[in-house]
Amino acid sequence: MSNLTAIFEPYPWQIAPLIDKAPVLLLTGSQNGGKSQCAAEKMHAYMLKYPGACGIASRKAREWCKGSVRMMLEYAIGEDKRVQSFDDRIDYSNGSKIYYGGMLDKKQREAIRSIRGNQGEPDMFWMEEANAYTRQDYEEADSRTRGHVTDWTQIILTTNPDMPQHWIYTDLILGGQASVYYSGVKDNQRATQADFDRLDRLTGVMRDRLRDGKWV
Repeated sequence: MSNLTAIFEPYPWQIAPLIDKAPVLLLTGSQNGGKSQCAAEKMHAYMLKYPGACGIASRKAREWCKGSVRMMLEYAIGEDKRVQSFDDRIDYSNGSKIYYGGMLDKKQREAIRSIRGNQGEPDMFWMEEANAYTRQDYEEADSRTRGHVTDWTQIILTTNPDMPQHWIYTDLILGGQASVYYSGVKDNQRATQADFDRLDRLTGVMRDRLRDGKWV
């Protein structure tokens, strides 16, 4: 998993989710642990390994992709000449594609439903800031992720914690409906003291969620 400008060196905690082929993968925990980086690198590697693969990288609102999933994917790709990046998608020379999408309204949902790769339905679906999505959004993604480019497909959800009544906590974590990995700033070998200090200044529920990774 690398680009042509720098080798991707995963944090120790990222290794297990990078090789996990579970149908649903949840990356959660406090801020700055490398959840989104892990998802972007995995999606990029999947597209390279399986020619003709189709992926969807999403935020709740499609217009939010530019500053998040698109930025993370373009960093993972680097200067790789086998890949071309456009406003709405990423094209790979082996026929794989990643499309950007959202589920904010009916129009965005319909756009998601229309996405197909060269070999059929999407194979991988990344839901960034997943706590912003509803259970219906998740089921929409689940129903779409049924590609056949290889013998496994995957939905990746990346999120900081939310309230314990959230469907991600009740269904995916407590209900065991996902393969779950926790991380935090302490797991980021490149975190600075300023990163720790910023999280230490938080108070109340925000401190519990963003610094300590608690679903409260």
